[in-house]
Amino acid sequence: MIAENLNLKVFSQEILSFVIVGVISIFVAARFQALSAEVAPQVTAVSWWQFLLAFGIGTAVILGLIRIMHGGWFLRLFFIFALFSGMLITFNLFLSDIAAVIFSAFLVAAYVIWPYVWLHDAVMILTLPGIAVLIGLSLQPWFAVLILIIMSVYDYIAVYKTKHMIKMAKAMIAGRAIFAMIFPEEFRNFKSKINEAHPGQGFMMLGTGDFVFPLIMAASAMTVSYKSAWIVLGFSIFGLLLMHLLFISQRVRRPMPALPPLAGFAILGFITSLLLK
Repeated sequence: MIAENLNLKVFSQEILSFVIVGVISIFVAARFQALSAEVAPQVTAVSWWQFLLAFGIGTAVILGLIRIMHGGWFLRLFFIFALFSGMLITFNLFLSDIAAVIFSAFLVAAYVIWPYVWLHDAVMILTLPGIAVLIGLSLQPWFAVLILIIMSVYDYIAVYKTKHMIKMAKAMIAGRAIFAMIFPEEFRNFKSKINEAHPGQGFMMLGTGDFVFPLIMAASAMTVSYKSAWIVLGFSIFGLLLMHLLFISQRVRRPMPALPPLAGFAILGFITSLLLK
């Protein structure tokens, strides 16, 4: 009965993927800090308003292009570019520049040729740490807190009020540019192709932002202490549990903003880490 209500198959995938992405992110952030200025990619400090301005402009551009072009190739190209860039950041910290480019290009090409759910998730797991760390280490921790609060409010409005987040998600799924982790209700469906994966039809999706924003907080907390980053990650897992429970408790399954509980626990984890310092 517990397994049926909690949907342990899906929840175990959520937890495992979140932990893997989180652990990789913390090690990538540590590597970022350990490398000398001559070797490490340069990270420029970003203020909270600069981040939100860039996010707002990017969202407006994507929505405009979706309206004009009805999704299509530009979303696919943008998605592929994001995959390549994220993996390149991750690999570049552990491999030579040439090897990082080769590995990133190979995985992107493999994904384009064989767009299976399991490969999609594997590529996302390698992409998200690079993005989270690059943004997180460029933000002061309290700026990261402010951004998580604002983005949580935005997530609520975008899903329940304006509903443009749902429109964007549908356009991205139609364009095979799925900015989400895909969790099949049956493990055998990992072998399905991504054009067969639809939310509510044997699959659940968790947006990449729901992974990235708590890990931005963890990476930013790394500037306080290594322990702070791990505490933020640990608290974020409880946020993931709360999100999952809220989702499955709905009488009618529908899209819901997942970021508020995740961001709330990530912020709580950061504050706790300061108290334990």
